[in-house]
Amino acid sequence: MPNFPDFWIYTSGAFAGICVLVVLLGLIIGHAYDEHMLWWHSAAIAGALGAHLLGQDYPASASAMWAVQLALATMALCVATGSTGAIARPAKAMQYLAMVFIAVMVPAQAFGLLNQRQMGLLAIPWALLASWYLIRAWSQSGPWIVWIAAGQVALVVQHLLRTAHLNSTWTEQLQAQGLAALAFYAAATYLGMVWLSRLSAENALRVEARERTDPLTGLAMPRVFFDRMDGALIRSRSMGYTCAVLLARADNIEQIVRDRGMDNNEAVLLAASRAIAGSLRSQDSAARLSGNRFAIMAEGIAEGTANQIATRILANGLRAGEWGLKGSELQFQIAIVEIDPCDVGSATILAQLEEMLRDMVTGVVNNRIRVLPRISDRQVPGATPLAQVQNGLF
Repeated sequence: MPNFPDFWIYTSGAFAGICVLVVLLGLIIGHAYDEHMLWWHSAAIAGALGAHLLGQDYPASASAMWAVQLALATMALCVATGSTGAIARPAKAMQYLAMVFIAVMVPAQAFGLLNQRQMGLLAIPWALLASWYLIRAWSQSGPWIVWIAAGQVALVVQHLLRTAHLNSTWTEQLQAQGLAALAFYAAATYLGMVWLSRLSAENALRVEARERTDPLTGLAMPRVFFDRMDGALIRSRSMGYTCAVLLARADNIEQIVRDRGMDNNEAVLLAASRAIAGSLRSQDSAARLSGNRFAIMAEGIAEGTANQIATRILANGLRAGEWGLKGSELQFQIAIVEIDPCDVGSATILAQLEEMLRDMVTGVVNNRIRVLPRISDRQVPGATPLAQVQNGLF
């Protein structure tokens, strides 16, 4: 059983280890996701650890390091809470002031222009700025702000413990308590910043999805689908596997709209999109081209298995109740073509499928599923331009 002084030494080591771990995580995650607030937070923790290392033998230098920590902590706070909204401009100004403060304060301490107690007065502007940032950001922020606020409270506790150290002799107990406050500040602020980073990334993805995802169907936008299709064809040529393209038409949408007395066909189109999406693998892609027509790209399939995808789509259409149309059935007509590695473009492929689907609509071909001959190393003549394929009327 360790004696009492040893206990505080071991405790100090544990809390210092937590701080070092947060510093490393902040640097790694900040670099991976380009989050500068985590870099500033790591620098603030490193400055505080330096102050604790110098605290007993070099109190003046420790006081300077503590002031640097406050400046860096303020910088991290303003980057986290002041990047948007009404406080964006003051936050930018504060960033420059913090940099100037760090550049001026350390030489001033080195030349003896400030003593330890005068350095301690620098906590006053820090407390005012931190309070202002937290109050302004509180109403426009999520739960993450609670963790950052808790971290700032821990920073206040750390300052109070440092003040107690100035008024008494240095003890292992004071050092352990200060490191405990620092560890709580480091962990709580890190958690809040990572939470904020995740929310910001999700918002960015939602904004990006508006350009890539059809808001009605949840499928890919046509432009995105054609890019993916061209990329899949290129990969199939370089890697030597088979792809399949399907062109599907839901031919009873208007009938369902009339039978159910709907004002529009959006709910039916959504159910058809869900039925198609539920039939695909994670690597497949689909898009609504226009009206009631859908294109599907199945990349990397075994020969002769494209018909299975079409069968699943037909089966899902018959179970339309599972996709939001209880009491109704969706009927699809599907044209399929499998593509061996070859130099054939997406416009040519879709033109062939378009022609076959037109024959199915006019009654020339009565099957619900029609499989075209495989496309191999040949360029198919008579291709319809891509613009005509995308703007088809049926």
